[in-house]
Amino acid sequence: MPTTHTAKLKLKTLLATFTFALFSTAVLAQPPSRDLLALDAWTLPGYGSLTTEEAFDYPEHFSFNSVTGVAFNSHGNLIVLQRGEEPLIEFDSEGNFVRTFGAADLFTRSHGLKIDSEDNIWVTDVRDHIVMKLDHDGNILMTLGTRGEAGDWNTETGSKLFNQPNDVAIDSRGNVYVAQGHGSAPARVLKFDARGNYLLQWGSEGSGDGQMTVAHSIEVDTQDQLYIADRDNFRVQIFDTEGNYLDQWNFDAMSCALYLHDDGHMYMTTGFDGEIAKLKMDGTIVGSLGSPGREIGQFGEAHF
Repeated sequence: MPTTHTAKLKLKTLLATFTFALFSTAVLAQPPSRDLLALDAWTLPGYGSLTTEEAFDYPEHFSFNSVTGVAFNSHGNLIVLQRGEEPLIEFDSEGNFVRTFGAADLFTRSHGLKIDSEDNIWVTDVRDHIVMKLDHDGNILMTLGTRGEAGDWNTETGSKLFNQPNDVAIDSRGNVYVAQGHGSAPARVLKFDARGNYLLQWGSEGSGDGQMTVAHSIEVDTQDQLYIADRDNFRVQIFDTEGNYLDQWNFDAMSCALYLHDDGHMYMTTGFDGEIAKLKMDGTIVGSLGSPGREIGQFGEAHF
């Protein structure tokens, strides 16, 4: 086990590889009724597990709630999205507590988090059915969807509604892609321009090519190919920016969340199946970490 000092110096490397589980007695998501599944993968060497007390310095009154997502801003600071009255937390690259920010009533049930090249914070709320663009202090710059209303985005009828938006990705031109469909909501991807103007959508519920069952996470690569974590189909599907199906990667457990690291690998969590996997860009698993559980090094839900 590294010392606390060493842990802080390695914080960015460790967390950028993959980071927090959604891990709290307050979590609303429920594990699947099936037996939990393991990836067919070697254990990644060279990694250790730390408690939050070893990795971070934070005030005595502070504690993490249900953490739903993490991201780094341009300063190398870690932004944490959690459920509760202190929705956004910032730590510097040494693990020192900087601040909590964002209004206590900003979310009903926060879910996805991304930070763009201008340090704007993009977040989703699966209960209020909205996507918000925030500035670096958590002030709302733009809202997509109608707070508290679920439905279809349909230009013919004038309906501008999401149904449980899970995650956001932004391509090289600033176009915004929203992966939606959590629980029983229909899974699909919606595309908007940088100003929030609707452009197109694709996908439907199912297990065929281009269909999805819980489109839980979305990531974009340097070629503007889109990767969708098709969670309950145990796969990642790949599309171009017009929604054309390109390929898929299949796994032995959930594909819950995706993160494209600057080391040239994709990292994937498996949700309640409790692992983090390192992938080549053809979907081959290099190795994995973790297991289901509540001990250090295990995951109650490896969420994002």
